Amino acid sequence: MKNNSIFIATSTFGVHSNEPINRLEYGGDAIVLNPLSRKLTSNELIKYAHDATGIIAGTEPYTNEVLQQLPHLKVISRLGVGMDNIDLETAKGMDIKVYKTQTTPALAVSELVLGLMLDLVRKISHQNNTLKSGTWKKEMGNLLHGKTLGIIGLGAIGKTLVKLVKGFNFNIMAFDLFQNEQFAKNHCVNYCDLDTLLSESDIISIHLNLTDETNQLMNAAQISKMKPDSILINASRGEIIDEESLYIALKEKRIMGAGLDVFNNEPYFGPLSKLDNVILTPHIGSYAKELRVQMEIEAVENLIRGLNEE
Repeated sequence: MKNNSIFIATSTFGVHSNEPINRLEYGGDAIVLNPLSRKLTSNELIKYAHDATGIIAGTEPYTNEVLQQLPHLKVISRLGVGMDNIDLETAKGMDIKVYKTQTTPALAVSELVLGLMLDLVRKISHQNNTLKSGTWKKEMGNLLHGKTLGIIGLGAIGKTLVKLVKGFNFNIMAFDLFQNEQFAKNHCVNYCDLDTLLSESDIISIHLNLTDETNQLMNAAQISKMKPDSILINASRGEIIDEESLYIALKEKRIMGAGLDVFNNEPYFGPLSKLDNVILTPHIGSYAKELRVQMEIEAVENLIRGLNEE
């Protein structure tokens, strides 16, 4: 693995441990870090990765158009498990090897989702901000215990969430095109259609990959099916939610609240940030230090292996 140019596209890398960078530097390659410290657009990716032989990728778009503009690229090592941002067919046609980390961020994402749920139903952030602004005002919250949790997408993260929330005695409903009946039986999960889940759930958590079918899945019509006292959580892909429709529903109190870790365009500073019944986090689902370092090391090892096989 010599004389390679490595571009690290993820917005943060090697911050909590020197080991991932050290492993790359040991190979003697030229390493270029994402200079913008945020998710790159297509044009930015082409600009900074134009000479790259290998890329450690985040969620930035590796479309056909982008890949065609990266003439030296041999390996994409995805830091994460989702591959919906990579045109795998084009990559295969260009003989670009694509890897993903086997270490899943499921536990980190699930813990964040649980945190968002608790924050919203007990209004923790809102009341913290109110108190710090000089007002002592108690506001009534709700219990999570015994509520109906609807999970849209019962994959690895959805299943981990089911296991994590055992103590809350949730009635758990799930919508997924691929149903794992044994898991459902073991964990008392009831599969149902999407309309039923939306209309009967107190908490809805989205855990889907981004596809043509899931893009803007949660539009005005779907959001209107939710209960007035329900909350919506999204820590998967921002594009799954029509943000304008969600903003209107939240502003008009058609639903109680929302917790969002992902957005249509990032970084996000849009109108949802002005609402008191929304908790926003800057795409930190996998940002648990222990897990993050492990995933970074694995992404580096995948990249090195791919380039050594050239």
